[in-house]
Amino acid sequence: MDRYLVISSDGHVGLPPERYREYLDSKYHALFDETVQKEIKAREEHEKRFLIDDFNNKWRAKVGDGLEGAWDGTIRNRILDGDGVAAEVLFPDGITERNAPPFGADIGLRPSADRAELQWAGARAHNRWLAEFCQDDPHRRIGLAVIPALYDLDETMKEIRWAADNGLKGVFFPAFTEGFDMYNHTKYHKVWAMLEEMSLPLHFHSGAAPGYDTTQPGWIGTYLCEFAFWMTRPLWGMTFGGVFEEYPKLKVCFTEAGGEFWFPWIMQLMDIRASAKHTSGKLGDYYANMSMKPSEYFARNVWVGCSALPDEETTQSYYDIGIDRILWGTDYPHPEGTWPNTAEKMFASLGGLPDDHIQKMLGTNALEVYDLDEKALWDIAAKIGPRRESFIKEAAE
Repeated sequence: MDRYLVISSDGHVGLPPERYREYLDSKYHALFDETVQKEIKAREEHEKRFLIDDFNNKWRAKVGDGLEGAWDGTIRNRILDGDGVAAEVLFPDGITERNAPPFGADIGLRPSADRAELQWAGARAHNRWLAEFCQDDPHRRIGLAVIPALYDLDETMKEIRWAADNGLKGVFFPAFTEGFDMYNHTKYHKVWAMLEEMSLPLHFHSGAAPGYDTTQPGWIGTYLCEFAFWMTRPLWGMTFGGVFEEYPKLKVCFTEAGGEFWFPWIMQLMDIRASAKHTSGKLGDYYANMSMKPSEYFARNVWVGCSALPDEETTQSYYDIGIDRILWGTDYPHPEGTWPNTAEKMFASLGGLPDDHIQKMLGTNALEVYDLDEKALWDIAAKIGPRRESFIKEAAE
């Protein structure tokens, strides 16, 4: 075919905050009515310090109603068609477009024992809406259920089952586990077994981190240096915890963590630590439950969602990570993503690479991760996918 199949690994969806009410269990309505405007205001105040309010306001004015594709399926499909994207993985949103799920069940989900019940309520509300949203266009929308998995594993498994039964294609767990058991804990084994059996991929996404005093200088630089650490902490916990040894078919995706520079270094570090050299041998036989090198588990069980891939100067990192491990993403509708200049950024980051490598990263790797209708997606790609001919021409220029 003369067009590429593009499956974005990183899209964000969510209702305007007040519209989540109809998806909440009724016993939470009074509290929701009391707090929803406070949550909106808190997000707006945080945005002024974090995402730079002036920048975002200019961005919103520039792109017009395109941001409403966060919840409007017609607008979203129009954006996807323009970007040449056949399908996309859908995470919850955060504060960027003020359409995060209620009670903190958003992309920056942070554990809190005091708010566990409310986070579960917010997550279920989002999952119910998302299932409907995906059912409207099941070939193009790869929905991920929000699972506040750190609190109650019976509830976790119940919600995973509900998600699968209602057409969702994967799950999103909190990466930040401060104050709770990390994912190397054996109590999670029944969850991993369930995900493996159901072939549902597990996802972690950047966002959550320890609380910062956002009134003080330097906090944002600190966050930008640390966020990848907190997001990928489950990787070495699960690797050294023997999770990938025990569950060889478990699929895990790490999305938007500066993958192009972060993961090659992390793989190298884990391999060094697992080699029991003189400096770490005194710590004991901590690698005894591993029959392979950490990088080998990575090459079998892990994928990296690279949002808005970098320019051609860093393409070597794709090969350091592994071409088969990379999932390209637009990060729509976030301003740090590729839209509305997706074609140009796609060409800039992938131009000059072998054609089959480009196709893998743009879409066919994702076919290995998700249960998708390949024929339906190729049919869509045949109509709206980026033309290989123009891609090569653009890259040559």
